[in-house]
Amino acid sequence: MDNTVLSNFALIEREDILAMLFKETLFTTEEVLVELKRGEQSSVLTKRDWQWVRLLKIETPQEEFLFRLFADSFGKGETSCLSIAISRDLKVLTDDKDARKLAQRRGVPVSGTIGVLVDAVREGLLSIEEANTLLLDMVEKGYFSPLETLDGLI
Repeated sequence: MDNTVLSNFALIEREDILAMLFKETLFTTEEVLVELKRGEQSSVLTKRDWQWVRLLKIETPQEEFLFRLFADSFGKGETSCLSIAISRDLKVLTDDKDARKLAQRRGVPVSGTIGVLVDAVREGLLSIEEANTLLLDMVEKGYFSPLETLDGLI
């Protein structure tokens, strides 16, 4: 999961939704945590506890190659997540349009903030009304949502 999705849920102080949906399968990278900490230090985000998120590192020659390959096109957070997801056949959660396109071209499953909210409704963690309220709250805090409501997706 990259910084865009984590930040959207941190902005509304509802990262618990991510924990409930993905606790065993959610990963991020040190590069993403550095981006999150930068947001906290600049007071864009309130300090949150991310210790429950599994950290993965660039480890293999393939991951190192992919990291270098993507480094000119993306930030370190997106680059590290994409490199690991492609190499290890993992799903990527990102709202970055170009990162999503690259992942899809490489056959990597992709979702983002909207997908997480939809999954939370489908899993019974949120009602559609609650999810729409959270989406509106994210938009008010700076998220550029492609949708005004989730109604057509449920």
